[in-house]
Amino acid sequence: MQKTDLTEKDALKVTWLGLLANLLLALAKGFIGFIANSSALIADAGHSVSDLLSDGITLWAVRMSGIPKDKNHPYGHGKFETVGTFIVALLLLFTGIGVAWHVFNKMDSPEVPGTIALWMAGIAIAVKEVLYHATRMVARRTGSRILLANAWHHRSDAISSVAALVGIGGAQWGLPLMDPIAGVLVAGLIIKTGINIGYESIRELTDEAVEEEVISDLGQILSGIEGVDHYHEMRARRMGPHLLV
Repeated sequence: MQKTDLTEKDALKVTWLGLLANLLLALAKGFIGFIANSSALIADAGHSVSDLLSDGITLWAVRMSGIPKDKNHPYGHGKFETVGTFIVALLLLFTGIGVAWHVFNKMDSPEVPGTIALWMAGIAIAVKEVLYHATRMVARRTGSRILLANAWHHRSDAISSVAALVGIGGAQWGLPLMDPIAGVLVAGLIIKTGINIGYESIRELTDEAVEEEVISDLGQILSGIEGVDHYHEMRARRMGPHLLV
C-alpha cells in the first residue's frame, strides 16, 4: 500500500509541475507571438494550452484510477485512466485543427516576426524536453499509460517549438512564408500525436489483447514459478496502469 501511495504521489507531483510550466509557457508564447507577429509561436501557444488541459485531465485520471476497488467497480478504477487518455487525444485533435485554421488565415499576409519570438521558442524547447524526460521516467516507474501519453504530449510540444524556431528564423532570413508554413507543420504534429494516442486508448477501452511480447514475458514468469508445470489459454488486457491476466 505504501508503494502505491508513493507512486501516485510522484505522478501527481510531476503532473502539477507540468501544469505550472504549461501555464507560464502558454501565456508567454501567446503574448510574445502576438507582439512579435509570429504565427508559428501563436500556434505553439495553442499547443501549450492543450498541454495545460491535458495536465488537468491527467491529475483527475491519476486520482480516480488510484481509488480502491468497490462493489460497483470490482476490477478497480483503472479504466478512468484510459478514459482520461482518450480525452487528451481529443484535445490534441481539436487543438491541431484550430491551429491549422488560424495559420491558413495568415497565409495571405505573412509577417516577419521579431527576434524575441526566436528566444521564446528556444526557451520552450528546453523546458518541454525537461518535462518530457521527467514525466516519462515517472510513467515507467508507475506503469501509468496516461502519464506516458502526457510525456509524449510534452515531447510533441517541444518538436512543435523546434518547427516554430525554424519558421521564425527562416522568416527573419528573408523567407516570411516560413513562419506560417512552420505553423502548419506544428498543427500536423499535434493532430498526428492526437490520432496515435487516441488509437491506443480505443484499443484499451475495447479490451483488445495485449501485445504478443507481453504474453511471452508473462509466460516466462509463470514458467519460472516453482511447482508450475505448464499453462494454457492465457489472456491479458489492460486496466489503466495494471494488467488483468
